Amino acid sequence: MPPAINEDSSYTQQGIMAQIWVAFGQGTGLIRTSQKAALALETKYYDHIGKSGIIEVWGENALQVLERIRAIGRLAALKATLRGDTTVSEADVNEAITEVQRESDTSWCPPDW
Repeated sequence: MPPAINEDSSYTQQGIMAQIWVAFGQGTGLIRTSQKAALALETKYYDHIGKSGIIEVWGENALQVLERIRAIGRLAALKATLRGDTTVSEADVNEAITEVQRESDTSWCPPDW
């Protein structure tokens, strides 16, 4: 019988971006996210995925990277909630990205890039 999950070990820039969106949504939970907020993730990370070399080592690093993306989602949702809003905004995402990258300070999530 074949395995229940047959994960292809060849990762792509688009596939990694899709995983980033899913992880972000896991972080935001039930709060709504504006389209501009979701696209802010693509603006920040899509090109970086292709340039950083992460594709080749995604299998070994995905868990740590995606946990930081979930943290971005949690922080963005908190920012919206504290503002009394029901939707995560683009500004919430961009501020959360900056804060999580600063705290993370790793080669895959460096501050100020």
